Amino acid sequence: MTIDDLLRYAPDARALEGARRLFFSRRWQVLAGDGEWIWGEFAVDSPRPLRAAVHLLRAEFHCSCRSKRRPCVHALALLLKLKNRPDEWTVGQLPPSWVLQLQRAPSTLEVATAPRSIPDFAPSADRLASMAAGLEDLEIRLQDIMRRGLADTQQQGAHWQEMAARLTDAKLPGPAARIRRISATDTKPEVMLATLGDLFLLCHAFRQLDQLAPDRQAELFRQLGVSPKKDVVLLQPAREDLWLVMGVSEGVEDRLRFRRVWLRGEKRKRYALLIDYAFGEQPFVRSWPLASAWQGGLHYYPGVYPQRCLFPHPRPATRPYDGLLGYSDFSSMQHDYSRALALQPWLPNYPVYLEAVFPRLEAGQAYLQDVEGHTYPIASTFAGFYALLAASAGQAITVFATFNGREFWPLSLLSGQLLVKV
Repeated sequence: MTIDDLLRYAPDARALEGARRLFFSRRWQVLAGDGEWIWGEFAVDSPRPLRAAVHLLRAEFHCSCRSKRRPCVHALALLLKLKNRPDEWTVGQLPPSWVLQLQRAPSTLEVATAPRSIPDFAPSADRLASMAAGLEDLEIRLQDIMRRGLADTQQQGAHWQEMAARLTDAKLPGPAARIRRISATDTKPEVMLATLGDLFLLCHAFRQLDQLAPDRQAELFRQLGVSPKKDVVLLQPAREDLWLVMGVSEGVEDRLRFRRVWLRGEKRKRYALLIDYAFGEQPFVRSWPLASAWQGGLHYYPGVYPQRCLFPHPRPATRPYDGLLGYSDFSSMQHDYSRALALQPWLPNYPVYLEAVFPRLEAGQAYLQDVEGHTYPIASTFAGFYALLAASAGQAITVFATFNGREFWPLSLLSGQLLVKV
């Protein structure tokens, strides 16, 4: 077994977090091993130190502490020490008497149960411990924000930047990016409150990591900024269909250009999201023209409500795409969105194909209105509203957009029999 394999026997993320704290402690008096066993003595407020030992080949753990969870934080800390501070160890010496007793009486050893079912796409044990500590600190800060109120917090730009930096140090790029996005002084209070609520839910979900199914673990890790490698994604079942490019958007973050391409399957009416990146002026690897159709199997990233995917071998379609149906009103759209949100509470964007909507402008705010008179705002930073208004000419139009629960971001509209960019 590798050390990472042994660390997977940890009963939960909190045990790893406690081991990480002991890793930095100066109370370790003895750190030694003989090739099969490692052992250590940890000073406490009693004449006799705590004594922990691990059999590296059989995944057997022993400690004199009173913790009921095994392996305990002391045994896990020994493994972290062995992995990250090998220079602190004495190797090859004769084991002390208490270790010899363990070696001669294996029936007294406390053998851990099977390792936790953390999927292959989970981060390392070291990173899990760092993430646990970072989320605990984040939860304390969130509670402090709620006590002080949003108005007071919005004025403290340095406070947000410090939070984001600490989350980055704790290997939590997902929450760090969310904090940076709401740090602007013009962030709406409702957006800020929703983001903080999402972060609080992340903290609580991480506590239940070991009780979550693998697909929910994958979803949680992705929200925290841990994405599986491409070879892991390509092991997911391929979804064969005829895929239509419904919408394409591009942007730039820190000189890194990104492109989001929304596809829709003909048979299952299922959406898929391709995300590509390019640095500086470099072109994207592949072109995805709007309204083009592609045949082949794509692989969704693991999750409870997967959207992002990889499309390794697309082939140009040999026949027209058929079956492009959408929502006739906002009520049916909201019903499906609520079901999706129940599965994936951090759902950033929900793709919608709206068959009959009217663009409206009231008091400087742009809206889309359905045939029943219900309205939702269009994002204030969307620049193509007047293109929608011109295409409408007072009549209902068909629009493909993303919806975040509050507002729309249109990506294309149906002109004749062809989708065009807005």
